Amino acid sequence: MANAFASEWIKLRRRSLFYGSYVAILAVACLVTVLTFGTAGGTAATGPGGASAPLSQLAQSGGSVNGLEGSLTILGVIAFAIAASQMAMEYGQGTLRNLLVRQSRRILFLVGKFLAVSTFMIGAVALATVGSVVMAFVMAHDRGIPTDEWTMLSGLRAMGTGFIDVALATVGFALLGMTLGIVMRSSVAAVAIGIAYLLPVEQILASTVTSTAGYLPGQLLSAVAQGGTSTIGYAHSLVGTLLYLAVAAGIGIALFVRRDVAS
Repeated sequence: MANAFASEWIKLRRRSLFYGSYVAILAVACLVTVLTFGTAGGTAATGPGGASAPLSQLAQSGGSVNGLEGSLTILGVIAFAIAASQMAMEYGQGTLRNLLVRQSRRILFLVGKFLAVSTFMIGAVALATVGSVVMAFVMAHDRGIPTDEWTMLSGLRAMGTGFIDVALATVGFALLGMTLGIVMRSSVAAVAIGIAYLLPVEQILASTVTSTAGYLPGQLLSAVAQGGTSTIGYAHSLVGTLLYLAVAAGIGIALFVRRDVAS
């Protein structure tokens, strides 16, 4: 498993993939944060009658990671695409057979590969978290939003919780991507099908048939990243996500172990 982990990281360290992915994820997190704060309405102060405007909500302890949580859909698509392509390329380039000669225990090989991709994505989320929080402070200053609660213990705890939730959801997308890569054995097909489902198909289903939102994998992962939403509770989203990921992992392992590798 350790050798599979190390060999996968050799590929992940390629400059085009490493820097390209990390810069893209950082840029997405910062852009979503800017848009979140830039388009928020109302004032930072509590309105008449005690009604809280959107800007005053951003001033609460979890406001610093609001943009990061909102960028999960795009981060998830990137994680899905990277994991799917990394797995499917082994079939397409004919390198899987040589790798399995060195590591014949396929489950350990697959686990090592998944852990490598997961740590790669967690590192990207950590960078995105730092960039998003810094941008949140900049935008808060520009919009006149008080940030006192962000630097309190509750605010620091919210930053840590936000990072963990987004990282978990991103790893979940990566696992789904690896599974589809094993199923399709083609990078182009796996990425195309995954993106087509996660963006237009699932978004249309969730918006037109609202009762399905709590049962769609992408929506559940997004709810996990946000610590739960008004329509999908955190516990429900976490349990649903774990069930989906368990099924995906089972399918991926079964196919990977039983299939013959011809080239």
